[in-house]
Amino acid sequence: MTIKKIKYHRVYEDVIEQIENIILEGNLAPGDVLPTERELAQAFGISRGTLREAFRILEREGLIETRPGGGRFLSKNLTKAEDTKRILENIERATIIELLEAREIFETGIVELAAVRATEQDIAEIESALERWGTIDSDSDDPVNPDQAFHLSIAKATHNVVLVNLIDLHMDLLQKTLTKTVDIPGRKSEVYKEHDAILQAIKEKDPAKAKAALLHHLQQVKQNVSANKAESNG
Repeated sequence: MTIKKIKYHRVYEDVIEQIENIILEGNLAPGDVLPTERELAQAFGISRGTLREAFRILEREGLIETRPGGGRFLSKNLTKAEDTKRILENIERATIIELLEAREIFETGIVELAAVRATEQDIAEIESALERWGTIDSDSDDPVNPDQAFHLSIAKATHNVVLVNLIDLHMDLLQKTLTKTVDIPGRKSEVYKEHDAILQAIKEKDPAKAKAALLHHLQQVKQNVSANKAESNG
């Protein structure tokens, strides 16, 4: 009997993709009003909350404009392939920034708990993942690259399966985060040092130090993702 892991699916990303396709196919022109929330939610078969999350990202990227009491309108069309690619990359980057904000909340608790519960075997697995960092390849098809393996091994050190699954569910975005930053000159070695600081704090069984090291790492990642965006749009 073969059991396959269930792939976590973010519904709002499908909604974004479908709305983009409507725009690209020319079914909407700048200034056109979109169907109501109720109509779209029923058409997509999703909750209005999920629909609003999709619109929030599209509004941030300037594709959709919300007018109080007047509904939502298409702000601009996507006529050039390069414009389309840039908008899609910006939407992906916005999603990554949101992931990093969420990680600051839930992953700090994970490293604190790992610092308390990690066994010698757990620490050995974290060290092994860290040492693989030198082999990292941003174009690799490896479903669990060294960056992902490092954070997943820390989650496993909590001995809490829910927390492990929480990290596992976001593996695809962790990979996308890596591709946005790993090629920045000097960033690869910086990440190694940031990861090592987290590991040393766990070894010392110091939750506060582990939390501080993780927050520093995530702030650096966020800054590099934002800098990468500015460079791409420059």
